[in-house]
Amino acid sequence: MKLAGIQARDAGNALHSIANKLNEAQVIEPEGAAALFDVARDLKATRRNQPWVLEVTRGAPVRFKIGKTSDGKKVRPRIDYANILVDQSLRDRPPFSSFDLAVLLEDEAGEPLSRWHIDLANGSGSAAQSGPLFHLQFGGRNSGYDRSEDHPVKEPRWCHPPMELALSCEMIVANFFEQKWETLREDRSWCTNINLFQKLCYESYLHRLQRCLDTPAGSTILRDVWATNWT
Repeated sequence: MKLAGIQARDAGNALHSIANKLNEAQVIEPEGAAALFDVARDLKATRRNQPWVLEVTRGAPVRFKIGKTSDGKKVRPRIDYANILVDQSLRDRPPFSSFDLAVLLEDEAGEPLSRWHIDLANGSGSAAQSGPLFHLQFGGRNSGYDRSEDHPVKEPRWCHPPMELALSCEMIVANFFEQKWETLREDRSWCTNINLFQKLCYESYLHRLQRCLDTPAGSTILRDVWATNWT
């Protein structure tokens, strides 16, 4: 399955607009918006038809304002780190040759509450890491910090489609700034720009799920998305 390519420049324009909308909604800190603008600028400077990178360093995270959980606890979310290489020459799988994105939740004092990773399994074929090719993992590597603070258990690796910066930002806003998200999700420009990244992340992934549903006696979805079963 060969998907229509998404140009880095178009992704950069979409991400710039998304960052502006988050800023206008007052859900993101100025330095967090600046981090997204930097990624958007780099995308727009990428040559046509070249693989492109979505990168957020720990020195310049995408930092949101303090939001609330459903039971009223105040938390500050941030996209702590992202290293995502988009390679649309890949066939029959989401177009990422590397993928690592971490979301960190802190309390009002800046103390970590939880850390979540969306990852691409290491290796390929029979040598691939055990678990779904793309997965959600609690904890994960706390690179650059004291490794003794890592969560001691790596599993489970939950079956989960990739979600790059734009989709992760929307997920954060929906969870911790729900009223603001209820306004954003009715904004046609917001939806158009989010949809570009939905196509990037979900199109081939959903095609694989549908193929499994169409042949229910032949496999299960979990088996089909297991890292060793992608080519």
